[in-house]
Amino acid sequence: MVVKEYIGKFEKYGLGMFVHFGPYSVMGKGEWIKKIAAVPEAEYDALADKFNPRSDWAARLVNTAKAAGAKYVTLTARHHDGFSLYDTKGLSDYDSVHRGSGRDLTAEFVSACRKGGVVPFLYHTLLDWHEPLYRENFKKYLVYLRKSVEILCSSYGEIGGFWFDGMWDKPEADWEEDALYSTIRKYQPNAMIINNTGLSARGALGHPELDSVTFERGRPQPINMEGAPKYIASEMCETLYEHWGYCKNDFNCKSPAEIIEEFCACR
Repeated sequence: MVVKEYIGKFEKYGLGMFVHFGPYSVMGKGEWIKKIAAVPEAEYDALADKFNPRSDWAARLVNTAKAAGAKYVTLTARHHDGFSLYDTKGLSDYDSVHRGSGRDLTAEFVSACRKGGVVPFLYHTLLDWHEPLYRENFKKYLVYLRKSVEILCSSYGEIGGFWFDGMWDKPEADWEEDALYSTIRKYQPNAMIINNTGLSARGALGHPELDSVTFERGRPQPINMEGAPKYIASEMCETLYEHWGYCKNDFNCKSPAEIIEEFCACR
C-alpha cells in the first residue's frame, strides 16, 4: 500500500505537543470546567475579556516545544466552549479578536511556529457549548462549523494538520463529513486530517478522507487496514497531568520514566 508523502512525514515527526489554551486557562481548573462545574454563561463569558496572553506567548511556546523535541504543535483554535483564538470574520464576536486580547492568537501561533521551525497544527471542536445553533438547528450549525474551518484553511498559509474532536457527543447524527473534509482539501491538500474517536473507540477507522486513527490516553495497537483506500497513520494523545488544559491544583504528574516508556512503545 502506497504511503502518501504527507502521512509519511507526519509519522516521522515522532513527537508533537498538544496545547489547550483559552478562557478556561484563566480559571486554572482544566478545559472542561464550564461543563463539569455548570459555570453560568455570564460568568464564563466574562473570562473571554480576561483572556489576554502576553505578547511573547507563542514564541515561548514554540521554544518549549523545540526543547522537548516536538516537531509539531497542535493548538486549540476553538475548543468545546466555543471561543475562537482567531478572527471568525463576522460569524461570531466570541473570539480573541473581538474580546479581551483584541488579537488573532492563531496568527501569532502560526507565525511563531514558522520562525521556530516547528509545524503548526490546529485543533477545532465539533461540538459547541456556546453556539445556540448546535442545540437548536444542527444543520445550520454544520454550515457555521464549515465556514469556521474554512477561515482556518484559507487565512494562515500551509497548515500541517487539522485535528477534530467531539463527534462522539452526537454519535447518531449526520455530521456531513464529506462536506467538512472537502472544504479542507480545497485549500490544504497536504494537511493531515484527524478526527478523534474518543476514549470508547480508540483506533477505530473512520471516514476514508481521514489520515490517522487516534488512541486517546491509550497505547496504540495494530490496526486492520483491510479495505482501507490508503495507508493510515496512528497517533497516541496523552496528558502529562489529569487535564489537557492548565489546572493549578492538578499535582498528578506522570513520571519521566512513564512518559519515556509510553513514547518508546508508540514508536
